[in-house]
Amino acid sequence: MNILFVYNADAGVFNAISDSIHKVMSPDTYECQLCKITYGMTSMQKEWRQFLDGLVAKKTFLHRNEFQKQYPDIPSNLPAIFTEEAGQLYPFLNADEINQCEDLDALIEAVSTRIAAMK
Repeated sequence: MNILFVYNADAGVFNAISDSIHKVMSPDTYECQLCKITYGMTSMQKEWRQFLDGLVAKKTFLHRNEFQKQYPDIPSNLPAIFTEEAGQLYPFLNADEINQCEDLDALIEAVSTRIAAMK
């Protein structure tokens, strides 16, 4: 199984810099809760990295423009998390569920709960 994390932000150096500034200057208007709570100014949060490293599944990370290019037929509000099996995507956590996570602990709990329900 592959867990696909899709950010509501576009890939690219300029986008990364402007997103980092936006998160600091105006966090309440930043559009990607997944980015906001899993990344600091320049890198992934240590606790999030440790949690991901503990997952047995493969992990893939895509930005909005990369996701739209690879999966043009899959409409989705972003950010979102999917599982991928045999080339098929299945919803895992949708934008509303991710946006309800106020902090990293809440996101880790949501992901852990969903994984446990799949077993």
